[in-house]
Amino acid sequence: MTAEAAQVTAVRDTDARPAEDAAWVTIETRLDEAELRAFICDVERMWRINPLLDRINVTRDAGGRGRLEARNLANGRDVNVGFLIREVPGGIDVDYADGLKTRTSFRIEPDATGARLTVRDEYAGAVSEKERQARLGEVDTSLNAWGRALSDFLRHWRRWSWLPPWRWYIRRAWLPMSPSGRRIVFLIWVISVVEVISVAALALILAVAHRT
Repeated sequence: MTAEAAQVTAVRDTDARPAEDAAWVTIETRLDEAELRAFICDVERMWRINPLLDRINVTRDAGGRGRLEARNLANGRDVNVGFLIREVPGGIDVDYADGLKTRTSFRIEPDATGARLTVRDEYAGAVSEKERQARLGEVDTSLNAWGRALSDFLRHWRRWSWLPPWRWYIRRAWLPMSPSGRRIVFLIWVISVVEVISVAALALILAVAHRT
């Protein structure tokens, strides 16, 4: 698998201003359509991959209805919305019962090397234009960061998901972590790798010096 296996290739209306009604990001992947479809069906996982959603709590019934509670670090707002997940041709729709955002859609399209995923946030029809302008601070501006995080995650998923310990770590440890917790773990890994390399280099230097 190459490093280009999943990358954000197009972003539109990145400020996601309500007056523009929608914002979207498109990600190229090396997954085929069936693999990508299976991946996006876990909507809670999709939300948890977003590095700007914190303290996520999702409740859901068998019919696809539920409630999402989280802290949106992009706009500093608490999220508490009801939702309905619907399977539609080409992907998944998540319709929101509360808030300024009315829908998040996930659409899959084939391309030459795999499949493309488009994530689209829609705002049209929730409130009047005047009220939308007054509530600009509620707009979710995390879409770009979410797209980049999905790109990275899908690249690693394609490479490592066949490995049971990796899947266990992602499901049981990484996904439940807060964004700050993930950054701390990453730094710990980097420091540990540097320490191992430093010890190995020192041991090599001592061994060479001893022989001479």
